[in-house]
Amino acid sequence: MTDQAVNDDAVFRAKLGGRLVMGASAGVILLGIIVVSAAAWTQYHQPGSTALKDTAQLIFTAILPLLGTWVGTVLAYYYTRENFEAASRNTLEAVRSSSERLASTRVSEKMMPAINVITAKIPAGQKIDDLPLKGIGDCFAKAGANGQKITRLLITNDSGACIGIVHRSLWVEMLNLGLQQTPKVDPQADSFAKLLALPYPSALGPTFKEFVENTLAYLALDRSVADAKAAMEAKPQCQDVIVTQSGKSDEPMRGWISNVDIMRLSQA
Repeated sequence: MTDQAVNDDAVFRAKLGGRLVMGASAGVILLGIIVVSAAAWTQYHQPGSTALKDTAQLIFTAILPLLGTWVGTVLAYYYTRENFEAASRNTLEAVRSSSERLASTRVSEKMMPAINVITAKIPAGQKIDDLPLKGIGDCFAKAGANGQKITRLLITNDSGACIGIVHRSLWVEMLNLGLQQTPKVDPQADSFAKLLALPYPSALGPTFKEFVENTLAYLALDRSVADAKAAMEAKPQCQDVIVTQSGKSDEPMRGWISNVDIMRLSQA
């Protein structure tokens, strides 16, 4: 339906509602006048009759509340509609303003620079499975830029490319499941491979390893925060975007922006 059709329909409904209320009100008032006139005529020809008084009281108690209800209903309808339309306009303006703000903000301005990110680094010649659990645990014990213990740990290879991420909640779940194995996983001596191989069914795969390695999105340094948001939403279960020079996953990490950062920027 076009905007013109919507406007024409709104005008028609407004006119119809107004005419119905006015016509019904006029009809009720006319009927009341006829009834009161008939009662007055009866009392005139029958002195001592209380027909006029009784009829007037009946009209007063029946018609006035009816008219008041109609007026209140009409006012409530129009004012409620206007309030709803105003709220809708404000919401749309807020969403539009947020989208425009994200689109005009470079991700390089809002990301956490790689130099400030606490990471678990894989030595040359090794892979993610070879990381010691103790080293990962020690990283989670470190304080981040806000002075609090980190809740997400990025994993980088010897060239500085980010190849995985472990959220603290996932880390705790992995450890708990590892301690239930026979023999138990030793957080002080075993490698990450022991936990990565444990079952963790998801849309990404059957084990923890797929989840750790495949929940990152990558973005070029010259793109906007809106692009980062779109890249994150396009990847299943992704909550983190790694910024590289040209957006390739095998390039050194230049920065990192999370879903929390994007949400905060959307509401600013």
